[in-house]
Amino acid sequence: MDCLEFRRLAGADPQHPDAAVLEHAAGCPRCAGYLRQTLELDRHILAALSVPVPLVAGRAKSAAASVSGLDRRRWYALAASIVAGVLVGSLLWVGGPRNSLAQDVLAHMDHEPEAFVVTTTPADDAVLGRVLERGGIRLRPEVGTVSYANSCRFRGRTVPHLVVQTDGGPVTVMVLRNEPLDAPVRFAEDRFTGTIVPAGPGSIAVIGGSDAELEQITERVLAAVDWRQD
Repeated sequence: MDCLEFRRLAGADPQHPDAAVLEHAAGCPRCAGYLRQTLELDRHILAALSVPVPLVAGRAKSAAASVSGLDRRRWYALAASIVAGVLVGSLLWVGGPRNSLAQDVLAHMDHEPEAFVVTTTPADDAVLGRVLERGGIRLRPEVGTVSYANSCRFRGRTVPHLVVQTDGGPVTVMVLRNEPLDAPVRFAEDRFTGTIVPAGPGSIAVIGGSDAELEQITERVLAAVDWRQD
């Protein structure tokens, strides 16, 4: 089980993780922390939903008595619909962050930690060319030294996974043609900070160390990527 699959399974039912989920968490500190945070979030949601319903029903009953033409069954239906709306809204709010694009990008980085190293050795030109061709992009030279290039599976699609060397250290770049965004997303976790910005038909994720000057690096990457037409 990889980190991405773990987060999807753990997020779907954090209260009842199966043996494979627990085994992965035991050997992966980041995913173990994610499971703890998810369980804590669930506890907060359940606490928020534990407001006694009789108070609502009591108010509904009083209001029903003062308004002619509305019987008790209609007021109970109204109260039930309000509670159902709160439940659905809470589930949507919880479900969104668990399966967010940023979390999936961070989970994917765990698969290839050896790529995120300081080096002056560029990636093989032939390998880089194949990765860019498969990803439907070209890179201008001003992007800098690309030390790593691979075509990776991400959310069911193959995407370019690059590492660019900068003055602030290595930076991971993932070109996500099929992940459009309306606005940039910034995130931070453990040793990494990152941003995912709208670009071309999709978006581009840029992830670096906590001291990385991500704004300048992201601008450089955006300027260096040419999107080929399908």
